[in-house]
Amino acid sequence: MPMTGRRLRAAVLAWLGGLVLASGAAVQGWQWGTPAWEGAFAASPGAVAGWTAGGLFAPVRDVDAFVVRFDGSKPRPWQSELAGLERAYALLPAAGGRYLAGTRGGAAGDAMRAQTDAWLARLDDAGRLVWQARVGGRLTDEARALAPAPDGGVYLAGFGEGRVFGPGAGGRDAFVARFAADGRRLWGAQWGTDDDDVLTAAAPDGAGGVYLDGYSDVDEDCRRVSERGFVLRYGPTGELAWAYRWGLDAASRPVALAADGAGVWVLGQTDGSLYGAFAGGRDAFVLRLTADGAPAGGVQWGSPAADLPYALARDVDGTLWAAGATAGALFAASAGGFDAFLARLDPAGRPAWGWQAGTPARDEARALGLRPGGGVWLAGVSYGSFFAANAGQADAWAALLRPP
Repeated sequence: MPMTGRRLRAAVLAWLGGLVLASGAAVQGWQWGTPAWEGAFAASPGAVAGWTAGGLFAPVRDVDAFVVRFDGSKPRPWQSELAGLERAYALLPAAGGRYLAGTRGGAAGDAMRAQTDAWLARLDDAGRLVWQARVGGRLTDEARALAPAPDGGVYLAGFGEGRVFGPGAGGRDAFVARFAADGRRLWGAQWGTDDDDVLTAAAPDGAGGVYLDGYSDVDEDCRRVSERGFVLRYGPTGELAWAYRWGLDAASRPVALAADGAGVWVLGQTDGSLYGAFAGGRDAFVLRLTADGAPAGGVQWGSPAADLPYALARDVDGTLWAAGATAGALFAASAGGFDAFLARLDPAGRPAWGWQAGTPARDEARALGLRPGGGVWLAGVSYGSFFAANAGQADAWAALLRPP
């Protein structure tokens, strides 16, 4: 929907007109907030998405999803303004617009804790809602990832409690559904163990199917003892090609995926010596799997403090980029709390270059998208004055970095 300048000013929309140099990178940044809670959790070329509890760009109805596009002379926002709750966690370019995914729930006395379904929406280039779909059973279900499907369609992936597309295996299960470009659901599948299984990411496999990853909260005697990672590969008609699981003595929490025709890279977090010496706090790891699910090497890296990667992308020349948050001096002196970071990885998955920035509060990069022709879009959450004065609680932010 079109936004007035008055609404933009009321939403504390800020732009750094100049460039700030950090680790040799040119940076442009934006920060949005209200006295309530906002965060940006998805990024694609020229756009970021998240959710607001405070009426960021329009009068809020409980909790709204938002998208901000950077395809003109100034940022162009859209807010869902639907009755009830909508949170956005994934964003994917599509012909003539974008797919948006997350959660949707009815109005509740406490909207932040409302029971939800997985939610998929298609927006046109003008930001208008073309169609929307919901996936879920009687309990709480959430969508966390999108991946392109053949013929302009999309894969929607997430996790749910109980029956989504089949009997629940126990706790929460992962699910994936394929939708046609016109919003028809073509099929859905569910996978799980007797633990809580949390899906975190999806990526196309290059053959019409999709890779998924996530982790299982492993319990013994009703006590959580570790996290065990999983990667799944589904074919274009919904058949499970293979499942790979690993990690127990050291936690394995996959958070993001990037794929090519020969296999997939998995980015994650660990609290032990999973693929090398443990630096302390929590380390990042990168695992390579072949297209048939065989492990082909892994590395881990970090500072002595907690390092929390959240996003991974592969550019046209094959370079991998990772983004997240660090409580240590990963690439620069810590500003305090957690800082946002971006890393260019070498072919083995180790940082070859890094950028780190933040405030004395907590600042996290939760998503990244690659800009055609060069540059990286980041999106995240800040409890400080990262690119503008903090409006209260957590603000959403976005930045365009041009690494050297």
